[in-house]
Amino acid sequence: MVFHWRRIGGPGAVRSMAVNGLGAFVTAITVLVVLVAKFTEGAWITVLLIPGILVGMVMVRRHYDRVVIATASPSPLELKDFRPAIVVVPMQRWSIIAKKAVRFALTISPEVIGLQIGSEDTPDLRPDWERYVEKPVMEVGLPTPKLVVINSPYRYVLMPIVDYVLDLHKKDPSRQIAVVIPELVERHWYYYFLHNQRAAALKALLYVKGNQQIAVVNVPWYLDL
Repeated sequence: MVFHWRRIGGPGAVRSMAVNGLGAFVTAITVLVVLVAKFTEGAWITVLLIPGILVGMVMVRRHYDRVVIATASPSPLELKDFRPAIVVVPMQRWSIIAKKAVRFALTISPEVIGLQIGSEDTPDLRPDWERYVEKPVMEVGLPTPKLVVINSPYRYVLMPIVDYVLDLHKKDPSRQIAVVIPELVERHWYYYFLHNQRAAALKALLYVKGNQQIAVVNVPWYLDL
């Protein structure tokens, strides 16, 4: 057996509704009076803050919706004229950090370019490149990476790297370019500000001046001291 409950108005229903309505009206008036009375004492902050938060939340939600729409892709991978990326590895000297980055770059593409921005006080990387990169690579039969040395008389390092990458893109706009950035990672946070500032600045410049064809890859070396 199923019982159906339904509220049936009785003799006091109208009076109850009137009392409830009056109570709601009085409460609203009270809130309004308090807000007006306390407005100059700081209540105006609440009046402005709550609508502002609501508007901000709506705007953030709309932004996320636009990003989802802009990045949606119903099409499959485009593999026509598919070619491996050109991999650029910036480095100032040969080290275990640079060695790990070059080794990783060789797993991505057969076309690897080591890039050194030289100045008067920068050691020439070419002898180490021939000895530690070209010779081992030739022994295993892999394509030999080439080294590009760009002299920077004013000791500018970051912008010559960015300009070189952008110039590669202009020469072949359809080619994907991957910039592999060797990066030293300290285990202790209080040493962080002593290292990695150049790597972080280079990534920021590539993000700002780059495009869809330029990828940035971090290759960290964790220092245990």
